[in-house]
Amino acid sequence: MHRRRQLRKIKRALYMAVVLVALGVALGYWMSGYAERGLPASVAETDKPHKHGVASETTQDGRLAEAADERMDMAEEAGEPGGERGGSVNMGESMSAETEEASGAEWAWPGGIPAAGDTGTLRITITDPDGKPDAKLQVNHEKKLHLIIVSQGLSTFMHAHPEETAEPGVFEVPVSFPSAGRYELIADYVARDGSQQWRSTWVEAGGETAGMRQAEPALAPDKELTHTVEGMTVGLTFNQPPKAGKPAELTFAFADQATGKPISDLQPYLGAAGHVVILDADAKHYLHVHAMGGSGGPTAMFHTAFPDSGLYKIWGQFQRSGRVVTAAFVVKVG
Repeated sequence: MHRRRQLRKIKRALYMAVVLVALGVALGYWMSGYAERGLPASVAETDKPHKHGVASETTQDGRLAEAADERMDMAEEAGEPGGERGGSVNMGESMSAETEEASGAEWAWPGGIPAAGDTGTLRITITDPDGKPDAKLQVNHEKKLHLIIVSQGLSTFMHAHPEETAEPGVFEVPVSFPSAGRYELIADYVARDGSQQWRSTWVEAGGETAGMRQAEPALAPDKELTHTVEGMTVGLTFNQPPKAGKPAELTFAFADQATGKPISDLQPYLGAAGHVVILDADAKHYLHVHAMGGSGGPTAMFHTAFPDSGLYKIWGQFQRSGRVVTAAFVVKVG
């Protein structure tokens, strides 16, 4: 009898415990719902974890960025200047993704855009995330700012180094376009946080006569990846056929054009054994990589990854006897 009483007491205690737990859960759920309804929408959004710049996550910022990209593409198709693009790069990957703390660039021609054959001054202002001239750009391969200029068909290539003015973050450089047409201007620099950034815009260079506009040949892959440039025979090889999204190893080999002997007297150019700039046929993917090690030849090796399949033009720049030599190749990426 006594034992049965103890069992009944234990059962009642367990029952009460279950009831109390259930009441606690219900009360907690009700309170959390009330608190959530009482919060302003802006606070609720702020409390939710989010990742900026992650392609797999759809956010309002992402939709706005896509809309801005579409407007930029429409402006470029219409031949309008502006339409600034840009992004960041790491170890030679394509500079195409915006960063959360991205800087910007402002482009100006104090004397107007020069006609083909004339020279005009280009002023580039690199701005910080607050839109002010960035006074804390880092020196990158001996220069704070690298300027790449290519014609729309990629037949013209120029690599210049604007000089910083008395106002930090503001640079100027003389520019002369060889023929009338559209050109992409690419500002390449290292921001205050150490990330390599790029910003670009398009400009239309006019000419007094129709003859100033030269038709550019259609881009086509080279049948042979060997060219002769300023007394050197320059060859390009890959460790394997280049594939989109796969690591690629590019090796340039140098030989004397007259004797055929390997060249081993290349000099450092801007702090590296060589520089390689790569653009796809539509100039949407921009890559800038540097030689591995400090070899003076007869070979120079580069590592990169092509973001998409299609045609790419590759410019390799090297220095010999105080002169910069540029060897260009067109390859098809599968």
